[in-house]
Amino acid sequence: MVTNRSPRKIARPGAAAWLAAALCGCARAAAPPAVVPMKVSVPVPVPVYCAESAPARPALEIASLVPDSPPADTVRAYAASVVILKAAVVERDRLLRACAAPRTQGKHGGEIHQ
Repeated sequence: MVTNRSPRKIARPGAAAWLAAALCGCARAAAPPAVVPMKVSVPVPVPVYCAESAPARPALEIASLVPDSPPADTVRAYAASVVILKAAVVERDRLLRACAAPRTQGKHGGEIHQ
């Protein structure tokens, strides 16, 4: 028996399914990234507690002034109070420097400011 069908028109029922399976089989999901453990150093601020106590409040000369004090005594008392307060600031700064965190050195000898 002879048929008039050309070889191109012969239907192959599994050809389309085979082609779809072949194309889908090639599209695999990518492998998940490899987990690599890493050591991370995070600087954590640590409070530095000071053993020094707060300085006492200085006695100021202006505390001894009375309403009837002469102007010259008032000016001298204010000038003396300024000197006392400046000395108190220097003492306070010295105490604060003693309570500061020590500076650490980096790998190459430079200071690390935290």
